[in-house]
Amino acid sequence: MKEFQGKTILITGAARGIGKAAAREFADAGATVLVADIDDVTLVATAKEIGAEPIVLDVTSVEMWLGAERQIRESYGKLDVLVNNAGVILNRPFLQTKIEDLQRVYKINVESVWMGMQTFYPLLTETAQATAGSSIVNVSSIYGLVAGPMHAAYCASKGAVHLLSKAVAVEFGRMGSKIRVNSLHPGPVNTDLGRSGFQDAVKLGAVKTVEEARKMTDAMHPLGRMAEVDDIIGGILFLASDRSKFMTGAEIVIDGGYTAR
Repeated sequence: MKEFQGKTILITGAARGIGKAAAREFADAGATVLVADIDDVTLVATAKEIGAEPIVLDVTSVEMWLGAERQIRESYGKLDVLVNNAGVILNRPFLQTKIEDLQRVYKINVESVWMGMQTFYPLLTETAQATAGSSIVNVSSIYGLVAGPMHAAYCASKGAVHLLSKAVAVEFGRMGSKIRVNSLHPGPVNTDLGRSGFQDAVKLGAVKTVEEARKMTDAMHPLGRMAEVDDIIGGILFLASDRSKFMTGAEIVIDGGYTAR
C-alpha cells in the first residue's frame, strides 16, 4: 500500500532512532521524505539509505528553520506533515541539575517544536487547503504525562510539548487552517538516547551495571520489555495519516503498559 503517495513529509531528529525508522516507513508508503538533523554525516548516510532528501538543521536556530522552509517551498511547494521528533534527555537528580541544564533541554525539546510549528504554519496551511488537511506530530514522552526519577528537566520539557500541542491544536482548528496537531508519548525505547539512561544510572550509583538497569526497566513494563523503535513508529504514521483526520489536540501513549501500573 502507498498510503502516503504524493505526500511531502519533514521529520526532525531523523538521522537515527525513531526518526530514521519513521522516515523509512513513510518512504516505503510512497511519501517524499525530508530528513533533518544536526548530525550532517549520519544524516546524509541515512538519507541515502532510505531514499530521502537530507536537510541539515539545528532545531534551536530560527535562521536554519527559515532556511529549511525556503528550501522545501522552492523545491516542493508543499508540506503535508511535520514530525517534530528531535530531542535530548537529561538523566540527573533535580538538586544536581543547574538552571543552564534546564535551559539547554528546553531549547532543544520545546523551543524547537515552537519554532517548527510557527515557521511551517503558512506552508502547511496552503497545503491543507488543497488537500484533506495537514498534520503536525510532536513527539513528547510518557514523562510529559507522569514523573520519572532523575528526569525533572526532561519531564518539564516534555510536559510543555504535551500542552503546547493541545493549545496550538485548538488555535489552528478554530482558525480554519485544516492543520491537526497531536502528540505522541513513547515510554523508554531501545535507542542510543534511551540507553543513555542506563549508563547515567550506573554513574550516579543507582545501579551497579547497565544490564541491571535494563532488567529493572524491562520489569516496569507489564508487557515485559522496553520498546523497540518499530513499536513506536506506527503511532507516528497513524497521526500523520488521514486515518486520524478527526483527531487534534490528542495524545497517543505507546509504553507497553508502563503508565498503567
